[in-house]
Amino acid sequence: MATSTYVALSQLTALERQLDVTANNIANANSTGFKAERVLFESYLQQDESLPTDQGTNYLIDRGSYLDDRAGTTIQTGNPLDMALSGKGWFAYENADGTQGFGRDGNFVLDPQGRVVTTGGAQLLDAAGAPLNLPPAVAGTVSIAGDGTISGPDGAILGQVGIFALPDRQSLGRAGGGLFVPEEGNMQFTPDDSGTQVIQGALESSNVQAVTEVTRLIDIQQAYQHALNLVSSDDELQKEMLSRIGRTT
Repeated sequence: MATSTYVALSQLTALERQLDVTANNIANANSTGFKAERVLFESYLQQDESLPTDQGTNYLIDRGSYLDDRAGTTIQTGNPLDMALSGKGWFAYENADGTQGFGRDGNFVLDPQGRVVTTGGAQLLDAAGAPLNLPPAVAGTVSIAGDGTISGPDGAILGQVGIFALPDRQSLGRAGGGLFVPEEGNMQFTPDDSGTQVIQGALESSNVQAVTEVTRLIDIQQAYQHALNLVSSDDELQKEMLSRIGRTT
């Protein structure tokens, strides 16, 4: 196989990864609290002894991804159970199947059992990492302080929203909608100490810039097609060479 084919294949592998990540970013452009993901690439130079020391073959290597943790826009809604986070902290949730994860989706409602849940059904956890419940009768009249303390109309403390530090990103996997879950093992609830504040009656929008991501997607698709054409051209060239060798023998 020609060296150019290996180079093109390394590009295709890396571009496929970037294509998946970018498409997921676009799909979540309207997901509350969603954080975009970015892919890291590295150019690897394989030295050819027949060439000068600064020349060789460049391969593209996927080095993983990182989280774009820039804040989204804070949008006022007036809904007393809606919450946006100002700072680096994260909410924690428990899904119906018992799995737990972190996220920034603060679009909450109260279900018939008095559980504070996202519109997707994930239950909000309190400062102790336990499911947060409120009396249904006071759902529309609660006050939520900056530290997450929830008070009823009479001033009685009803609970406290958990605000946690996000663990090592490499130990977490995406579960859709901006939710991060442990790849293995149990959740670690480390209280946020960065001064994150809860903003009641507001939501944090996704930090995905849709136009930028769509432009990036088009560029990736064009680069992918170019690399694919290179592989196809090399393949045809090798077939032609083998055909000529066959005719001469």
